Amino acid sequence: MTKITPPSRSVFDTSPENLRPFLEGLAARVAAGSNWMVRKKTLCDLLLGLDAFFALPESERLALVDRAAAPDDTGAEGDTPAANAPEDDGPEDDGPEDGGADFREVLPIYVGAILEQLAEKSISSPEQAMIYMLSIHPEHHGAAEAWMLANPRHGKAVRKLIRTDRRYRQLMERLTPDDLDPDTAIA
Repeated sequence: MTKITPPSRSVFDTSPENLRPFLEGLAARVAAGSNWMVRKKTLCDLLLGLDAFFALPESERLALVDRAAAPDDTGAEGDTPAANAPEDDGPEDDGPEDGGADFREVLPIYVGAILEQLAEKSISSPEQAMIYMLSIHPEHHGAAEAWMLANPRHGKAVRKLIRTDRRYRQLMERLTPDDLDPDTAIA
């Protein structure tokens, strides 16, 4: 097991107040997993869903947010990324290409926030190390790298997961610029 140094600066220090409940909700869903095999699957599924959301044209995203923000039969209000995201006063986004860039920018922030909320003390599995490499926090990267270097089998297990895990592979294909080979981008 490799110790995880707490991040020196929290994502929550700079995130908009209205985004915090969404990030905390994502973390709660991931934390509900009994082990890192389950957590990895849950986190990758959530992130792939966010990617699909960000790929929508802005008009469709806003329509979904409006629908989700309206109270339903249970009285619950929307739990969507855009419902809790800061308002964007920038140019309108009518195409999925800009949405892809947005997702590449927010993914490490979302992963960092989720991992902060988990507040784990050590890395002990390849699934956990693989996810920690996606975080915006250098402390998370360092802990994952130290765990992989502590034993050659650890690094080999992470590389194997990166190659064989379908969800993680789909995520990396969306994050990796077209001119990079996804096999070597994070391996």
